[in-house]
Amino acid sequence: MIRIDRVHGGNPSDGVLDFSVSINPLGPPRAALDAYHSSIVDIASYPPAYPRHLEAALARWLGVERECVLAGNGSTQLIYLLARVLKPQSPVIVTPTFSETANGLIIEGIEPCALNTTSECNFHLYPEAAIKCLRDGADAIFIGRPNSPTGTIMKIDEAEEIVTACERYDAWCVFDEAFIDFVQGARSGVEFIEKNHKVIVLRSLTKIFALPGLRVGCVVGHPDAIGKLRDAIEPWSVNAVADHVTRACLDAADGFVGETREVVSVAVARMADALSRLPSIRVFPSVANFMMIEVEGELIPGAFGKHLLEHGIMLRDLRGLPGCSPGLYRIGIRSKSDNDRFLKAARSWTP
Repeated sequence: MIRIDRVHGGNPSDGVLDFSVSINPLGPPRAALDAYHSSIVDIASYPPAYPRHLEAALARWLGVERECVLAGNGSTQLIYLLARVLKPQSPVIVTPTFSETANGLIIEGIEPCALNTTSECNFHLYPEAAIKCLRDGADAIFIGRPNSPTGTIMKIDEAEEIVTACERYDAWCVFDEAFIDFVQGARSGVEFIEKNHKVIVLRSLTKIFALPGLRVGCVVGHPDAIGKLRDAIEPWSVNAVADHVTRACLDAADGFVGETREVVSVAVARMADALSRLPSIRVFPSVANFMMIEVEGELIPGAFGKHLLEHGIMLRDLRGLPGCSPGLYRIGIRSKSDNDRFLKAARSWTP
């Protein structure tokens, strides 16, 4: 059984480099900063109760109709909304993954089951394992694409196998694509929303545009499903500044996202190569702007993270996350100089 887990990255002490979060290392686009300053005058006025202009901009960016998109206060609010509205009775969550997916269900009195992926297969999800869960009675399945903290992504043809099975067993299929914009050439589960009206896709603007302080995300699905969610969401879920800044980000998205992918892919490859040369560290393949590692030989759980913290670096210790074990850490990608500082500290680790 999955239990509530409220441990997250972020909020380091002053002077500590935060590798526990996974935000675009380039920071927000210039257009976002300009929009932020120009929107300050709006804080004395109510924003739209429901941000339809923002949803129209998101729909154009995602290539769907406006009625297929619902914006919210980050994808986390929308995860809780899904649990409240869909109310699955036998949901399955592919783990390890973002803990708020399970938390949202548990708070609604729903007990999710875990479909555990393992280190032996680099935490890859095989479609037949998910389909077996559906055959055994699961009425919803939640999948990260790419998944955090593992950095894996299910191929689109594998995702389609699961979507088809969900249609056959009348089950919800929820893809959390908070990090997909970092993946070169990745196809989104959004393309399945017409094929199966029970496909839901979560998208985050926080990660790719480096806006964690503003909290913006959206959920994409068939208009029938989105309509039910829209009826249940709280008004004023997106504040005026977030609305204005996000639309500016979308206008600048093409060039900014392309530059981000190039920078991140080089940084991830460089970090993975350097860490894999260390005798006590195993690096798992990642397509996202973070990577998961396994540190062998910790005499005390969390010792590697404590060692890094003594060097002014904070990691995401995953040992309490459902589906993870002691020795597993997630590392967000930062600037080259910050990454070099992390590597220097990691090289000084001795079990």
